[in-house]
Amino acid sequence: MEVALGILLLYGLSDLLFRFLGLGAYAHGKRREAKVALTFDDGPSERTEALLALLRRHGVKATFFLTGEKAKGRPDLVEALRREGHQVEDHGAYHQALWLFLPWVEWRHMRETPSRYYRPPHGLHTPFTRLFARLLGKRIALWDVEGKDWLDLPPEALAERLLFYLKPGSIVLLHDGPERTLRLLEILLPKILALGYEPVTLDDLKPIPLTFRLALLRGLQGLEERYNQRHRVRRAGLGPFDLFRIEKKPFPGPALPGLPPGVPALELHLESARMMDLSTFEVARYLRKSLHRVAETVAQDPEVRLVYGYSYLAQGGRYLGFSTQPLPFWPRLVGSLASAWFLWLYRGEFPKRAHFWAGMAYLTREELLRRYPPSTPASPPQAPGEPGTPPP
Repeated sequence: MEVALGILLLYGLSDLLFRFLGLGAYAHGKRREAKVALTFDDGPSERTEALLALLRRHGVKATFFLTGEKAKGRPDLVEALRREGHQVEDHGAYHQALWLFLPWVEWRHMRETPSRYYRPPHGLHTPFTRLFARLLGKRIALWDVEGKDWLDLPPEALAERLLFYLKPGSIVLLHDGPERTLRLLEILLPKILALGYEPVTLDDLKPIPLTFRLALLRGLQGLEERYNQRHRVRRAGLGPFDLFRIEKKPFPGPALPGLPPGVPALELHLESARMMDLSTFEVARYLRKSLHRVAETVAQDPEVRLVYGYSYLAQGGRYLGFSTQPLPFWPRLVGSLASAWFLWLYRGEFPKRAHFWAGMAYLTREELLRRYPPSTPASPPQAPGEPGTPPP
């Protein structure tokens, strides 16, 4: 019994560390450039030719993780993928993940097709997966954005969700097979190209292995997504370096001149993942541009009286025109600890002692619109999914 429990614990720990967190895997690239890698699992399929035509029409290169048994059945499609400049990598011999719990089966599954990258079916990891990959000279490729094209959801909603969570350096998980994927891409590709993203192959993206800190970030993505859903958080602009998410709520205080607690406001949430590889100068430049996007939302909503945020960066907000306000002790302590945690998580740094304490930075509606006039006429805020709803 003890041996069986020990084996189960080892398998569970391996899956937690190496699939859920992705420790040591290649799951995204640097966040400095607006390059993204679209990756397609499970092919080739009866829709590969249509998928190739769609990518060709938009001038997009992608990476295909092929299943060995399917690739053997359609060598013409494998050759077509290579001929058109797409990257071809290994998804294993077959897609029956249950049998991979047997180490001798997993070894045969992984060694059948030579490749530089290997993506396990469903991302599944056993205690042997990383060892076998090293022996075979393969890198484990995962992802940081799921297309969710295996779910029975409208392609329009799936495309909007991808636009919401796509980041510079993202590796996007999609599938070669579902008809839904084609419709999703017909919607998605023109939009991401218009926003300034450049879809490239995995090699051109130059993905990086996840350190413990980056793996922890990957594991916490689901919590952020659930928060966005629950609180109806939107992005102020969907561009690669639009750095604010916004949450409409009653202003919680402290009381400000002419602005008592309870007035409608927008709380600003920094898109820290988009900032993590940028220099201080670049962050300041993109913050200014992003505030014009916030102003577009405020201009469209006459109820909003101010925008605000809590952070150890509050004092620095004065260079962007924000006013600052000290916080009571407990909110100040909680905000300071949260800021220190996120600074380490996203940047690998700790706040300097002189700047540890968090404060509140705010801009009134009038001051925001004066300093950062919307560059385009006010339009309804861009939100994923149906109007007024969070991402699916």
